[in-house]
Amino acid sequence: MSSNGPNFKKLNATNYTTWSGEMQTWLQASGLWRIINGTTKKSSIPSPSTEAHHSAVEAWEAIADKAAEWLYLMVEPEQRVHFANREDPVEMWEFLKSVHLQRCPGTCFNTYDDLFNIRKAEDESLQTLINRVKDYTFNLKSLDEELTSMTLIHALPAEEYPSFTSSLLLKDKLDKATVYQTFVTEDIQ
Repeated sequence: MSSNGPNFKKLNATNYTTWSGEMQTWLQASGLWRIINGTTKKSSIPSPSTEAHHSAVEAWEAIADKAAEWLYLMVEPEQRVHFANREDPVEMWEFLKSVHLQRCPGTCFNTYDDLFNIRKAEDESLQTLINRVKDYTFNLKSLDEELTSMTLIHALPAEEYPSFTSSLLLKDKLDKATVYQTFVTEDIQ
């Protein structure tokens, strides 16, 4: 197992796709990934048990604790709220995934908004810029059907339509027909 910690950016509200790939790779290199992905499961202690059974369980628990520790340490403090009442690294990983990969209009909108606001930094290479854009487009491939809806919402002046925009983003489904109808209804009122 690697004794050095990860040397990449901690998980924040916007970098889950990049972070999860880097974290998985680091966990694999450290011998911890098989615990987190559930491949290596905790042994049950049979009855009657031997010292070897207890040692195997203790060894698994030590590795699981190490995996949970690294997950906790590699997220920004505001992300640690997702670990409340969770000590199992499998649960921790899965919960982060469920939080950050939600398929709801607000999340989709924020992802698109982040994508459209990407700008090349002064000291950034073009390859690094390409990689940043790829990180977002990976998430967006499954969201393409909502692009028209997001574009319409994004085009609304925020100061004129704050409540309208918010109500659209709270909908469970944001298909084109729904958005078109909502726009027409809003225009009539």
